[in-house]
Amino acid sequence: MVDDITKKNAKNNIKLYKKYKMFAYDWLFYYAISVLFLTTIKHFSMAQILYINGFYALFTIIFQILCNNLINKLNLKASIILGNIFNIIYCSMYIFTNSYVFIIIGNMFGAFGFTLKNISESSILYASLKKIDKISDFSKIEGKSNSKYYYYEAFASFISGFLFILNVYIPLILCLINLIIAFVMSFKFKNVDSKVSQNKYGICKVFTDTKNILTSNRLKVIYIFSFAFAGILGVTSTLYKAILTDVGIQDQYVTMIVCVASIFIGIGAKSLFLIEKKFKNKTLSILSYLLLTSLLIIGITSINNNLNIYSNIILIICISIIGLVQGAYRVAVKKYILSFTTHKIRNRITSLYYIFENIGSTMFSFSIGILLDYFNTSTVCIILAIISIVIIFSILKYMSTRLGLRPEEYSPKDINNVDINK
Repeated sequence: MVDDITKKNAKNNIKLYKKYKMFAYDWLFYYAISVLFLTTIKHFSMAQILYINGFYALFTIIFQILCNNLINKLNLKASIILGNIFNIIYCSMYIFTNSYVFIIIGNMFGAFGFTLKNISESSILYASLKKIDKISDFSKIEGKSNSKYYYYEAFASFISGFLFILNVYIPLILCLINLIIAFVMSFKFKNVDSKVSQNKYGICKVFTDTKNILTSNRLKVIYIFSFAFAGILGVTSTLYKAILTDVGIQDQYVTMIVCVASIFIGIGAKSLFLIEKKFKNKTLSILSYLLLTSLLIIGITSINNNLNIYSNIILIICISIIGLVQGAYRVAVKKYILSFTTHKIRNRITSLYYIFENIGSTMFSFSIGILLDYFNTSTVCIILAIISIVIIFSILKYMSTRLGLRPEEYSPKDINNVDINK
C-alpha cells in the first residue's frame, strides 16, 4: 500500500517535472549558434568540433559505470541537484575559456552532470507515476514535458542569432541563467521510493549486472539500435548546421532554420503517443526511414554549394523532418527502456542504455571528424547516409522478432522477470 503522503509527493513530482524539463532538458540559446560560436569565436575546425562531441560521449560512458553507486547513496533528488551544479560549471567553462583542452575538460564536467540527470530525472517521473498507478501516462507526460523545452528552444534559437550579432556571449549567458533556474527548481522534487537499492556497483558488479541484463533479447536489441541511431542522429545535427553555413546562408538565418527544427523536435516529442498509435511496433522503423532519407537528400542537395529557393526549401523540409524524428525517438526509446522495470534494476538498465548510446556517439563523432579532414561536409553527409542505411536496415531486421511484442509473448528474462499481472 502507498500512503497518502507518498501519493501527494508523487503528484507534486509529476506536476513539477512538466515545468522543470523546459529548463533542464538541455542547453537553451546555445545549440543554434554552437557551430558559429566554436568556429568563429573559439577558432576550432569542424573536425575539432566533432572530436569535442566524441570526448563528451566518451566521458559519459565512463561516468555511466561510476554514477549508479553515487545515485544509490544520494537518492534521485540529490542526484538531480548535483547534476545541475555540474551543468552550471560546464556552461561557465564554455564562456570563460578559449583553450581547446579546457573545453574538453568542461565536457568532462558536463558529462558527469548530465549522466546524473539523465538517469535520475526520468526515473523520478516513472517512480512517481508508478506510486499512483499511472505508468501508462509516462510517454505522454515525458513527451509533453520535452516538447515544452523544444518550443522554448525554438524561441531561443530564433533570437539567439540576432543576440549573437549584438554580442557573441549573450546566448551563453542566457543559457547559464536557465541552468540556474533548473538548479533552483530541482530542490522541490520529493523522493518517493522508500526502498533504495543497496547494490554496490564496483567493476565486477557492473559486469555481472550487465551480463544479466543482456540476457534479455528485448533490451539487447534496444541497446544495439540506440548505439547506431543516437550516433547517427548526434553527428547529423552538427553536419547540417555546418552545411547551412557552407552554402552561404547568413548567421541569423541559420539560427532561424535551427529554430524551425526545434519546433519540429517539440512536435515530435509531443506527438509520439499519436505516432505509436498509428504505427504501433513499426514506430522505430518509420523514424529510421525518415532520418536516413532526409540525411541523404541534404547531402545530395548541398553537394555543389550552389543553392536556389527550391533547394533551400528542400533543406528546410529535411531538417524539419530530422527534428520530428529526434523528438519522437527520445520519448519512444525511454518508454521502451523503462517498461518492465522495478526500482531495483531501473537505474542500471537506464545507465546501460546511455552507455550504448554514447559508445555510438563516440564512434560516429570521431569517425566523421576524421572524414572531415579529407572531404567537404556535404560529401561526408552522403557517406554517412549510405553507411547508416546499411547499418540501420540490418539492425531493424534483427529487431523485427525481438521487440514490439505483446507482454505475454516475451519470455520472463526478456522482461526482467517482472510480473506483468501486478
